[in-house]
Amino acid sequence: MTYESPSGKGDDWKDCRPRHPDDECDPSSIDDLVCRAKGVAAQATYNATYQPAVEQAQKDYDTARKAYRERRHEAALAVQDMKHQIKHLVERIRCLIEQDRVVRCLDDAFDEVSEQLDCCEGCYGCCVEDYNYDSTPPTKYRDLVRRIEKYQREADKAKACFATLVGEPAALAKRVVDAKAAIDKVNADLAKDPATVDLKRVYAEARVADRMLSRIWHGFADSAAFVDCLCRALTSWSTGAEVISVLTGARAVEECKRDAAKTWCDALLANPVDEILAGYDRLCPSQKPCKPAPEEDDQNESDPCADEDEPHDKPRGHPGQQGV
Repeated sequence: MTYESPSGKGDDWKDCRPRHPDDECDPSSIDDLVCRAKGVAAQATYNATYQPAVEQAQKDYDTARKAYRERRHEAALAVQDMKHQIKHLVERIRCLIEQDRVVRCLDDAFDEVSEQLDCCEGCYGCCVEDYNYDSTPPTKYRDLVRRIEKYQREADKAKACFATLVGEPAALAKRVVDAKAAIDKVNADLAKDPATVDLKRVYAEARVADRMLSRIWHGFADSAAFVDCLCRALTSWSTGAEVISVLTGARAVEECKRDAAKTWCDALLANPVDEILAGYDRLCPSQKPCKPAPEEDDQNESDPCADEDEPHDKPRGHPGQQGV
């Protein structure tokens, strides 16, 4: 099996540093301490990128929910009146056209274009969905990197949604103004000389104005629905950023460990002799002095350095020489 170098960013890498017994001093523990510190620093750096924005968002949340309620309350009666007006205008123009076939064709064309407008305008209503963020780092480095990237996309979407919702009170007021202007134009066109009025165009304008009013609240049934979406967008964004911060720290720790392993490998490759000698000193330490023998009679005294398997009564001296 082949491995990437220790500094590789994939999962197929191997930490080649030796493992030391628990009762033996392990200098690599210093690397662990340094890497944990780098993880904390990486978290702090990431936190600095989003915390000020989230703190401001909390203030914007209070401002937006109050402003939306006020704008919606102000627009409610005007919208109700405009819906009543446009309903009668559409019926009036149908009667002026007189030909049912023309009206049916215009309605069919409007339906087609309305679908295209829906596609171009995108979804309306709440722009965020509940998302579960997992702060437990995965065991594989690739999965960790992918999770950070995925969570960042989700947090960015929630942030963009929140920014859109903060602008919704002003957008609502503008939609009301635009709808009123569209209805006023239909009324103005109908007031012109009938011989010069293009009723098909005026009918299309009336249908567009009617569509504008049908989407005037941007998909929010009431103020409570808007505030709920606003809150969910803010919490999804802030929660996602918090979890990404934790995972970013874990990634920094993992990359630091890989860098430390690569540094060790580089040193070993550059000078393996020193490591061999260090290993010799560890595996074969200096001979310790012999332990003193227990006190006994002179006749039974034995050599403390003698082989334990050698009989104590064996005569000393050269082979064949008898002791005196």
